[in-house]
Amino acid sequence: MSGFGSLTAIGLLAGSILLASASPRQSSTATEDVPADAFSSNQIAQKLLNQIRDGLQAGNSRQMLAAFDREGMSGYLVFQDELEAFFAQYESFRVAIRLEEISFGPDQGTATVFFQLEGVPRYGGPAMRREAELTFEFIRTRSGWKIRDVSPRNFFS
Repeated sequence: MSGFGSLTAIGLLAGSILLASASPRQSSTATEDVPADAFSSNQIAQKLLNQIRDGLQAGNSRQMLAAFDREGMSGYLVFQDELEAFFAQYESFRVAIRLEEISFGPDQGTATVFFQLEGVPRYGGPAMRREAELTFEFIRTRSGWKIRDVSPRNFFS
């Protein structure tokens, strides 16, 4: 290799090193829960909505309630009581969820969800069928992302 070619290669290598060191890096303290883009926002919403679905289908109100922000949700204890009474009425549930619209910032977000719910009554009778467009509010807490609110709440009572 000629002297000029070697100097060019060394110059390109040095320039690459400078560019690499100047590029932004991710903080090592950042949590993987922070939505950086629409994909991760969708993952956060889907994870919490799946937790609701799984709790309903398993007949496990605690699993469903774990998706909600107990400390930050206004009227959480009333919501919990209504949800427990709702679970007591039905032997099993079938759930279909379709995420319609989503908007997230660094620490909060909202999602519009088309929710279908079918319940088999514990003591006989016709199946309960509901479908509605629900709005979920998400908040980033110390323990990760949680649902701060759902409306209308009476969908689950």
